[in-house]
Amino acid sequence: MSSKRPLQPLNDVHLNKANVPPLTAKTPIKGSVTKPEAGKKKKREKLSSLCKTPPSIVKNRHGRGYRRGHFLGEGGFARCFQMKDDTGRTFAAKTVAKASIKNEKTKTKLLSEIKIHKSMSHPNIVEFIDCFEDDVNVYILLEICPNQSLMDLLKTRKILTEAEARYFMVQIIGAVKYLHRRKVVHRDLKLGNIFFDPQMNLKIGDFGLATIINSAHPKRYTICGTPNYIAPEVLGGKEVGHGFEVDIWAIGIMLYAMLFGKPPFQAKDVQVIYERIKTNDYKFPPDSTVSLEARQLIRDMLSTDPYQRPSLDQILNYDWFKCGAFPSHVTVESLKQKPKHLAFITKEESMINLANCKQMVGINDVPKHPVEILRTDLESERPKTLLPHSLSPDNNKNKYKEVSPVNIKPYKSKISNQLSKAKYDNKMVLMLSESLSTTLKNIKDIESGQLQPNPELLQRPQLVSKWVDYSNKHGFAYQLSNNSIGVLFTEGHTVLKFQNRDDIYLILPDEECGWKVDHFAPEEMPKSLTNEMQVIEFFDKYMTAHLSDVSSDTTSIQNAGIFLRRYTRDDNGIMFELSNGSYQFNFKDHHKIVISDYGHYITHITPNKEIETLPLDYVLENGNFYETADDYFTVKYNFMKHALREKLSI
Repeated sequence: MSSKRPLQPLNDVHLNKANVPPLTAKTPIKGSVTKPEAGKKKKREKLSSLCKTPPSIVKNRHGRGYRRGHFLGEGGFARCFQMKDDTGRTFAAKTVAKASIKNEKTKTKLLSEIKIHKSMSHPNIVEFIDCFEDDVNVYILLEICPNQSLMDLLKTRKILTEAEARYFMVQIIGAVKYLHRRKVVHRDLKLGNIFFDPQMNLKIGDFGLATIINSAHPKRYTICGTPNYIAPEVLGGKEVGHGFEVDIWAIGIMLYAMLFGKPPFQAKDVQVIYERIKTNDYKFPPDSTVSLEARQLIRDMLSTDPYQRPSLDQILNYDWFKCGAFPSHVTVESLKQKPKHLAFITKEESMINLANCKQMVGINDVPKHPVEILRTDLESERPKTLLPHSLSPDNNKNKYKEVSPVNIKPYKSKISNQLSKAKYDNKMVLMLSESLSTTLKNIKDIESGQLQPNPELLQRPQLVSKWVDYSNKHGFAYQLSNNSIGVLFTEGHTVLKFQNRDDIYLILPDEECGWKVDHFAPEEMPKSLTNEMQVIEFFDKYMTAHLSDVSSDTTSIQNAGIFLRRYTRDDNGIMFELSNGSYQFNFKDHHKIVISDYGHYITHITPNKEIETLPLDYVLENGNFYETADDYFTVKYNFMKHALREKLSI
């Protein structure tokens, strides 16, 4: 099959649905000039007007072509166009005219924006794709967000529910915490710079004012930002200076606007806005039904003294996040009306949804390496070019890719000996690597015809039938298809029990064999496991009441020695690594595929809970499953192999 596809016509992206401010519906004509009317003072020309319409095909320095599509909008110094590559992927291209970069200060500002944004990798930050240039423009290629911005949503809805605001706040705080961990302050957080992706997750964009705060530059002094969102210390200029706290202030402004319909200091005259900000002159509308807990959080975030504002972690501990409904997700229904299902979310569900949301946005992730601006990032080696080699190639994006280590923590309970973390972590990592290596080798041999699995040994694999990610507090709870309930606790140990049985299995990290499994009858149960048993009972009741099984087929082998060793969540879904050498992939389209028995067999579970298990070579020979074909099997199969190899490399 040819890797290149013919260029397809671009689908329309409505102007009010892209991750840029929508201002006009027409593509500007190259070189067009409008003469001012007689007697009228000529307005100051916007720098964005210097941007020439890109040619129909724009190529990066490696010759990869992007087809220009519709004009999407413009800001103060850039215009944005839809771009499509030859695989059909669509992007937003922020286009900056080289003629607008008139001095070294402006150039440094643009290159700093590129470096900072390029080094970001977070599910709630607009993805940086590529940057390149031609003779007249610089192009910054970004993930396209087709479902409008928070500002557009507020214009349509006027006010949002507190449940929606809670969900949005956690996603915003997760992204901002990631920025702050990397020593970056955004400085232009506002509703118009936060966009919705196709799944209605929020994405922070526009790093034009972002800067780095570190020991060399503990404060910044430039007066910048959008009037309604500027913190009082920013208005103090060189007399005061500002730091990370300006982003906390902006989050408080956004929360007020979401719940009350407009920013708290809004006025027609910018100077009036600034005076109100300096004197903290705002009020809550007297006829609003917004909760007291929300008002208290807003008051604290809008403290004039930046050091009196709560930290991002402290914000998430406010009662407001726990006193009302918290949805598991937001749908496109929210773009036009109040979602109907919010009233039916129970307190128990809200607690788990909040924990899941925190997990997804990385609230408890380990600190990231700070962003650094190097001299090579700001200097060009070639004449007549703007982008240095360190920034312009699209194939060096992996230079900034963050690789997380295997995250296995020692268990520090009374029931465990104090083992050497380095020893047993290494043993566990070795066991995981051996399992992955065996699976990948078998898959390779099956693909080449050197290994044929025996159909007579075929059996249905154990499946993760239900799961709840509550690792923010306790751990990851799951139910296997053999009806065992397990919790992989945050400390690294697992407790496993069968429904309708009182005995349990305790799986501990072990320095000799990687994991040690202990079985306890009811009369032998250690008292130190009391808390764990309460957690398991809670999750057992929750999953029984609220979650459905992954498959309608209940036949399985009753093997109590199987447990979840590790799991990974990303934008494509979730991957489970089981102790029996099975790897289960739950994709976002609700299809599930399991590679079992170290690569010999493969299982497909459809969204309708139909299940089919076959030797891997049968499926590869057919190019798909037989009874339960998946239209995207080839893509998913290649993705799974890539995910396994990536795990092995880590």
